[in-house]
Amino acid sequence: MKEVSDAFLLQMAEVSAGLIGLFLVGIFFYVETGFRRLGAGRDVFEDYFQASTRIVMLLFAIPLILSLTLVVLEDGWSRVIFLLLCVALVAANIDTANQVRDVKKATGSQTLFINEIVGTVGVVILVVVPWLLGGLDPTREDLTWAILVSFATAFISVLALVLSVLEVAKAERLAKGTASAD
Repeated sequence: MKEVSDAFLLQMAEVSAGLIGLFLVGIFFYVETGFRRLGAGRDVFEDYFQASTRIVMLLFAIPLILSLTLVVLEDGWSRVIFLLLCVALVAANIDTANQVRDVKKATGSQTLFINEIVGTVGVVILVVVPWLLGGLDPTREDLTWAILVSFATAFISVLALVLSVLEVAKAERLAKGTASAD
């Protein structure tokens, strides 16, 4: 990989911060309006949505925090912060993986299940690759792989959450239409 400049890292932090803000606005809007429309499976979907929000926030936090630490702190601090973020990310991934089966049963949505598989692969890659490339002493370039994979995984997860909300809304409309036709 080419040498990673401070400008690139600061731009990644800037874009990540902007997407975190937009994501939070979207989550607050959906929580305020969308959960009211859910019927069957609301409790299951709310729990999964909360867990998914946590993991997406962590996935966007890695490019934000790690980029900033690589610019302003010594490399050792960046490695420690990356390790702590990875531990939190793996725990959050386990939580969402445990809940996705219930959501699939309640909503019939394949989107979240597939996203969980893709997201888990992304988490494994972003946690393992810097340590494989750099050993116990990954460089700025090694850690940049984690930034890029984390950003891409977060983006895919947001897309899956949006698509799943649309699928659930469609399933609810169909269920109400079938119930009123009976």
